[in-house]
Amino acid sequence: MEDPLSIKPPETQSDDLDDLFAEETEGGAGAVLSKEKWKAMIVDDEPGVHDATILSLMDVVYNNKELTFLQAYSGAEAKTLIEGNPDCSVIFLDVVMERDDAGLQVVRYIRDVLKNNLVRIILRTGQPGQAPEDKVILQYEINDYKSKSELTKQKLYTAVIAALRDYSNLVTIDGTKRGLEQIIKAFPSLFEVQSMEEFTSGILTQICSLLRLDENSVYCLDSSFLSGSNPGNIIVVKGTGIYGQHDGELASAVFDPGDYEILLRAEADQRSIFAGNKCAVYFRNKTSHYNMVYINSYRELNEIDRNMIEIFCNNVSIAFENIEKHKIQESMKLAKDIQMGMLPVNFSDVTANGIDLYAFMRPAREVGGDFYDFFFIDDTRLCFVVGDVADKGVPAAFFMAVTKTLIRVIAGLYSSPGEILRIVNDYLCKDNEKSMFVTVFIGIIDTASGRCSYSNGGHNPPYIIYSSGEIKSLGEADDIPLGLIAQSQFISNELTLSRGGAIFLYTDGVTEAMDMQDNLFDEDRLVAVLGEHRGKSSREVVEAVMGRLEEFTAGAEQSDDITVLCFNYNTGE
Repeated sequence: MEDPLSIKPPETQSDDLDDLFAEETEGGAGAVLSKEKWKAMIVDDEPGVHDATILSLMDVVYNNKELTFLQAYSGAEAKTLIEGNPDCSVIFLDVVMERDDAGLQVVRYIRDVLKNNLVRIILRTGQPGQAPEDKVILQYEINDYKSKSELTKQKLYTAVIAALRDYSNLVTIDGTKRGLEQIIKAFPSLFEVQSMEEFTSGILTQICSLLRLDENSVYCLDSSFLSGSNPGNIIVVKGTGIYGQHDGELASAVFDPGDYEILLRAEADQRSIFAGNKCAVYFRNKTSHYNMVYINSYRELNEIDRNMIEIFCNNVSIAFENIEKHKIQESMKLAKDIQMGMLPVNFSDVTANGIDLYAFMRPAREVGGDFYDFFFIDDTRLCFVVGDVADKGVPAAFFMAVTKTLIRVIAGLYSSPGEILRIVNDYLCKDNEKSMFVTVFIGIIDTASGRCSYSNGGHNPPYIIYSSGEIKSLGEADDIPLGLIAQSQFISNELTLSRGGAIFLYTDGVTEAMDMQDNLFDEDRLVAVLGEHRGKSSREVVEAVMGRLEEFTAGAEQSDDITVLCFNYNTGE
């Protein structure tokens, strides 16, 4: 078979396409270019279209990466070419080639056979009547539709930049999801090991797999007290790649001076250090030792890489302490520690921004599927989330971990709560063989103005406690839970909190808790407690609800996970 990258245009005379792209001004800026390039595929049976497209886009640079062009002159060639280049970013695809619907069949092949949902497909045709835009856009999973006659050089430039931006964001999200899945798969195997050597080897194996590194990674253990009675005494416990033959040696004798300096900085500052393609992730044990994972990657570590490395290592630190003390016995207890460690507990972080926030989660078993989260997206916007996976135990805990971390990652890319839920839902639906799903309520409040946008994915509506004393349920569960139906849309709504107002979020483990006679705690009892403690601190409100719930269920077994989150808004007029 002929190499797709060397496919030559057919020996036919092309039409005169000199006027296909009108000259328009194109701006640009100098930058240090990456060795990596975006792959752009041109599929058209007219060689002149190839030449005009390449001429118009040859100087395009996006995120310091240039374009490299792949060319095919028929639908059949395009299928072969995309199969061999699954990392292609954008395809300019003609409709009518060897067949009237050749381009449309290529779309079906890419999406349905190759399952490639990342590449951006821009369909362009010189015969719009042959494939009407309104029908094509509905029936085929394309990303844009252009008539060749309307594509000026500037419009072609705009189309390719938009496509590369979308592709880049999708690759980031897809990589995050696959990384999280790798983390979830890693921990059961780590729980089973019986020795420190196996444990540290497992950590490195999973991190290298997580980031697809060149395995030049090392796991380091400091043998001195944090008081620094013997500073710089960093020992290589286990290494891979170029560090693989130095177990038990001093890091000062193993590392190059520049790399060793990164370790010393992390040790001195007691924090993780990221420097281009290298990092030292620092986490302290409850013992007198601290640990670091050093990574030397073949590429620069981006923000998503950093987040996942720290999430993984922070969770590993809990497991590390347990293997030192108990050799990974009582793995379910360890799983609970890991899960609870994923929930933020430093509520004072938000106090300075006018939010008095407190939350609590208690699983029905060792681990559960409930979760809460809160974090600042920027200086004033606080994102808060409560979710409930429709299951219990370890599977629910894993699904919860993926959902929670996906929300954190995607909230940094999109500002609309409904859009965040839409994208999280699409990724949870993929490869969800057990049909697990999660209800989620997410809100983003501007702490400076009190304006709050929110979206509800099948979750119990929270209660708004107005400064006037009125307590009101925030509507209904507007949309379906996440993980059930791909490409679902989620509605974003908005409200404004005034000074003294509060929001109380909860899972159905509160209102559906039962006493010894199987009576439900229900919404009326919850509202009564909220009314009695209106104006109190968020912690007092949460503790009052939990206290009343424990009185009500005294003697009865907890049947579901319980999560509550309350915050009072104390800023503004």
